[in-house]
Amino acid sequence: MKNANITIKAFLLAGLLGVLPACNGFLDVNDDPTRLNDVTLDLLLPTTLEALSKTHYYLAYTASQVTHQMDAFGGYYGEFSNASAWSTIYLKGMNNLRAMIDKASAAGDDYSPHYAGVGKVIEAMYVGLLTTTWEDVPYSEALMGSANVQPAYDTQEALYGQIQNLLDEALQLLDEPESAYSPASDDLAYGGDLDKWKKLAHSLKARYLLHLSNKGADWNAILNHVAQGLSSNADNFQLVYSASNPNPWFTNVAKANETGNFSITHAAYFIDLLKGEIYPVADPRLPMIAALTSGATEYIGEASWDPNAPESTVILTKDTWYSTQTAPVLMMTFAELKFIEAEAAYHAGDMARAESAYFEGIAAHMDQLGVDANSQANYMSHPAIATVDLERIMMQKYIALFLHQEAWTDMRRYQFDPNVFRGFVEPDYNGRNLPGQRARYPVTEETRNPQNVALHRKDFTTPMWFSE
Repeated sequence: MKNANITIKAFLLAGLLGVLPACNGFLDVNDDPTRLNDVTLDLLLPTTLEALSKTHYYLAYTASQVTHQMDAFGGYYGEFSNASAWSTIYLKGMNNLRAMIDKASAAGDDYSPHYAGVGKVIEAMYVGLLTTTWEDVPYSEALMGSANVQPAYDTQEALYGQIQNLLDEALQLLDEPESAYSPASDDLAYGGDLDKWKKLAHSLKARYLLHLSNKGADWNAILNHVAQGLSSNADNFQLVYSASNPNPWFTNVAKANETGNFSITHAAYFIDLLKGEIYPVADPRLPMIAALTSGATEYIGEASWDPNAPESTVILTKDTWYSTQTAPVLMMTFAELKFIEAEAAYHAGDMARAESAYFEGIAAHMDQLGVDANSQANYMSHPAIATVDLERIMMQKYIALFLHQEAWTDMRRYQFDPNVFRGFVEPDYNGRNLPGQRARYPVTEETRNPQNVALHRKDFTTPMWFSE
């Protein structure tokens, strides 16, 4: 996807996020006669993709602190609500997305099964992000406007069923013959390539089936979807940014660092992992992911819970891979899928397939970052890396999922077990020595929908249904 697409579309659409019906609350959608309501499909699609990418940023910002990929300069993380992500999903993402799907599904000139199919893939991702962040959330009664301003909450078990249903429906719609028109340049992720959307749908089915590994995973079903999923880095589901519409990690973290507005940086655990303190091998990805502060010669990550820890020397800058002006926000990658395959094959007893997928996953992530072939070969042949087991599969996936919420989901599936994530320790901080398992419901939701919130509110450290 060319940067120009997001430049042209995103800024023409800057106001569209509020063009559709205005909201008194995140889930209270009302008609406003002063606003344009009949928005075309080719404007709705890029709008919801932009919101999906921004949601991934908001959620990764907090999730990466729970997983110790990142840590805050100002103190160890506490309970968080992710209110920005909640409002972005319901107001800017799902609201516009539902309008797009309804418009594309209705008989008439706008009928387009391909827009509807793409929309259902995106909706499945939104539902996945909602439930892995807050567990039970409004869905089946959401976005009904004044007809229901206090929607009931769907359980996480029901939401996982909805995700699979949406993806099944999407695959059927994407196989429909051409209608009057289909996504093209307005598709900021795949440029209208429906085969890539089908691959993404199968990849997501594998991802969300894997989430339920503690509920009795069907490893063969996961592997079947993997075989139909993303086949190279060229299939990565991402949003590429531009100089005029820069990556949010660049804008909110890297650029802010230049003016002394420090927020979060690489955590000690993540840096120790890459520099060879946890496994006795230096990772060639380290200098691409983390930059040294001025005058520093040793990589030292932030450990804000420990007042006696040495000062960190690492930082996200405008030149580190994930935080350049034009860096993509990665939402589903070939590397992630290969590690899904490796884990599923490992549990299914197919070690040959597990080993092959494991090394392909490492190579895919290193290729993505631009690691040269010689460095890749040296790293993967090192005895600490070359022996394939569950611990190494999950650790390599953890690295490849840098700044992605899925790393948090994986750690919760394995209860943050240091036998799976070697060396991971949740510090005893202000009397809390358990990691965060969920976001709190936003204050606005507590105020607006108190009865339903009260039925589903749980402690910050209580495991979710999927991980029990």
